[in-house]
Amino acid sequence: MAKVNQDIETDIIVVGAGLVGLAAAISFAQQGKSVVLVTAKNVAINNSKDWDTRIYALTPATENWLQALGVWQFVDKSRVNEIHAMHLWNDVSESPLLLADSDANLTKLGLIAENNNLMHALQANLEALARLVVIEAACMHIESTEQQVRLALENGSQLSAKLLVAADGAHSFVRQQMNISAKLKPFNQTAIVANYLAEKNHDNIARQWFASHETLALLPLPQQHVSMVWSVPTEQAARLLKLTAKELAERVQAQSKNVLGELKPVSEALSFELNQMTTTQLIANRVTIVGDAAHQIHPMAGQGLNLGFRDVIALQELLAKAHIMQDIGEKTFLRQYERARKADIVSMNSLVSGLDYLFASEQGVLKKLGVWGMRKLNNQTLIKKVLIKQAVA
Repeated sequence: MAKVNQDIETDIIVVGAGLVGLAAAISFAQQGKSVVLVTAKNVAINNSKDWDTRIYALTPATENWLQALGVWQFVDKSRVNEIHAMHLWNDVSESPLLLADSDANLTKLGLIAENNNLMHALQANLEALARLVVIEAACMHIESTEQQVRLALENGSQLSAKLLVAADGAHSFVRQQMNISAKLKPFNQTAIVANYLAEKNHDNIARQWFASHETLALLPLPQQHVSMVWSVPTEQAARLLKLTAKELAERVQAQSKNVLGELKPVSEALSFELNQMTTTQLIANRVTIVGDAAHQIHPMAGQGLNLGFRDVIALQELLAKAHIMQDIGEKTFLRQYERARKADIVSMNSLVSGLDYLFASEQGVLKKLGVWGMRKLNNQTLIKKVLIKQAVA
């Protein structure tokens, strides 16, 4: 890996060095492509031993892909926790819907891992790749022609490539430069996140409580810790964020019906607004967009990062099948990526809407059916398998 300030011609430019951008750069470089990774921020990571408030639920398919990339060997496994079951409550029943890995003949439903742990693993893998150059500079201008895409950087560098991959987040500079519009659906909710030490064992169970316009999740971390994600109306979030750490923990404990006993804060509480964002297109002239630059979904499904990684996997597979003379930035070629990804993105948006209708909305099926509905659903093996398949895809 090198840091440069010059003119460079390369196969692929990746803009954005978050988890999805790093994974994209690694996967393309491992295919023998020359790659320049551009990031406006220093790629140094936080080496604190405290539990990171930014955590992700990874599906088994994502784990397998990271293993194939060689990334998983650098993950600190002592800070990763497997999920073997999910317990889902709504506000009309004291008993949860129980989904276990054994219901679908799986060894696990997924994994919980911290952002810093994954970032460290990706960067450790990236440093071993000779065909990958990293430039830390802000983007200034993009010019796309029939033959190439050119990216001007704030440090004076001029980059040219056959293909530019935008992984630069929800407020993507590349998306704006290429005039790609996005459909925004505000949820009028804010997610509050914090970590706690639980009095009782979490037993590797991911727990969620659904209410109208509100979702609380307690996700298992090692050493009896849990990660809390509480999505509430924005006005309510403002009130909750004014509480002391102990007071907030007591509110979470009460909201979760005391299932894990006393919750002791081990991190500060952070928050972020929730929106559903989907771009009207996933490609432009010699440009593709991936990850949060292309889509954002509600965290109740726990699939945002997996969805972004699947964008990269689709591009990786497309490039792997390309003929040696194929122009990888040619629009007809890139349309295959767009077609491959649109169905998955629509399906995930539908899953979120479906969960809301099933559990949380005022018109929700289980709210109408009450306790009887939850009991009946617990006995429906086929429906449970469908829910699990969606959760671990």
